[in-house]
Amino acid sequence: MRELSCTIWMVLMLISRTGECQSTVFSVMQDRRKLADKNFQEGNYLDAIVLYKDVLERREGDPSVRLKLAQSYYRAKQYHDCVRQYDTYLGDGGILSLPDQYIYAESQVVLKNYLLATDHYRQILKAEPDDDLVSGKIWRLDNMKYLYEDSAHYVVRPLNVNSASGELCAVPHADGLVFTSNRRQVKAVQVINTRLNAPFYQLYYSLWKKDSTMQWRYLLSKPVEFAPAIRSKFNTGPLAFYRNGRNVVFIASSDKSEAGGNSTLGIFFATKDNGTWEIVSGFPHNSTSYSINDVTINEEGTVMYFSSDMRGGLGLDDIYRSEWKDNRWSKPVNVGEPVNTSGHDVFPFLHRDGILYFSSDGQPGMGQLDIFKSQVSANGYGEPQNVGYPINSSYDDFGFYLDSVAAHGFFSSNRNAGGYDDDIYEFDMDLQTYPLTITGVIKFREYSWSAEMESRPWANVKIILSDAWQSRTVLETVTDKAGNFSIAIPYFSRYFIQVADESGNEYKVSLELDRRRRETGSHEIVVVKDIFSQHGQQRH
Repeated sequence: MRELSCTIWMVLMLISRTGECQSTVFSVMQDRRKLADKNFQEGNYLDAIVLYKDVLERREGDPSVRLKLAQSYYRAKQYHDCVRQYDTYLGDGGILSLPDQYIYAESQVVLKNYLLATDHYRQILKAEPDDDLVSGKIWRLDNMKYLYEDSAHYVVRPLNVNSASGELCAVPHADGLVFTSNRRQVKAVQVINTRLNAPFYQLYYSLWKKDSTMQWRYLLSKPVEFAPAIRSKFNTGPLAFYRNGRNVVFIASSDKSEAGGNSTLGIFFATKDNGTWEIVSGFPHNSTSYSINDVTINEEGTVMYFSSDMRGGLGLDDIYRSEWKDNRWSKPVNVGEPVNTSGHDVFPFLHRDGILYFSSDGQPGMGQLDIFKSQVSANGYGEPQNVGYPINSSYDDFGFYLDSVAAHGFFSSNRNAGGYDDDIYEFDMDLQTYPLTITGVIKFREYSWSAEMESRPWANVKIILSDAWQSRTVLETVTDKAGNFSIAIPYFSRYFIQVADESGNEYKVSLELDRRRRETGSHEIVVVKDIFSQHGQQRH
């Protein structure tokens, strides 16, 4: 009996401990799920992803956890993983809610699966026929070709200061560029932004230097910290210069915290005194209840645009305007429709031509944030126009800057690696495309001193097109009996046209091409033989 009672007691003890272990494991999973949800709500999506994955493995594919994991991947801008989780959920017989269906469609657009995205947009539209945003996105996908029409007239290239961290919002300053980055530095103590598991954003400066290996190309020197005196403990940047670069307005973390302990972003002003930047004031409408994320200002320093998540807007982030009047900045005014939408409307840039550039994911575009432009007038704001490819892509495109002649600039994008690995790109726009065909007529005169001697068409004369930079012949042709010629220029370079007569004499004419588009017209080359015999060449 003693042996039997001892055995029963041990079995009961084992059962009790097994139940206790199961209870403990379940409690741990509950705690990790709650912690994952907490991180998600606070915007710590990378931490949420780690926790949701752990819970999902232990709960053998819990569909509710899989949906939260997919949503976390989307907000972390990891679209391949987002789609993969949704596909698994759908493959297991799950049905997507309208918000999840929208996220799924948006992710498919980023991955350029346009037919699949359109199909899910249409399913949303069946449930909500009055959804203008979804209707607009379907129309945009059906007419995507129009955003590629002028792409041949642009050249886009990444800057050599880009790294595996984020680089964004470049603006020219003092023969170089100032930009924002969260790159890691060699420091004894470095404050880390837990949301991105990376340092906070700060301002950097790089100087332009000529590339000795390639014509017309410049590179940027190794970045150094810009204006340490205005550096915030947390985030600093982006910024905008005005009054000939003597003043700057910039974004930085506020010294005061909101109720939850997080520091909001606000606008600050600085001037340069004896070579050092000094903060002179903060924007009077900074707040601990909302953030101001980015800013642009006119050259005179009297009109300012910025984006903010302050209450009362049309969407998640809206663009606002404030003016310097009576020695103070006016209360911010929401610029309203058609610029602002129900989505994120951010990164405004005011060009001196009176055009407001900005980024939005609430306007029908190529994917996530696209860059748009709107004409500013006394009557308000013109209908936003998508600036098209290759400035825009299916990923985030933002942080736009355009020079005063509207020909050269910079923008930021995560098109290369996705996530928060943003890079800065330089672009030239309105460029001449090649091959470029030029036509004209070649004439000659024997002497320059005779005003009575007329220029005559030079028939059947040999023309040689040579690349001066590469020292090679590109094309040979012959004029017709009226002296007319046609030459196909294959690419941009510096060229010479050599004219060789029947006696073997050669006459060289410089042909300079404009990098921008323009009407070419018909060229006339007049060879004056006695000038060529004295000077050897003539400029066209």
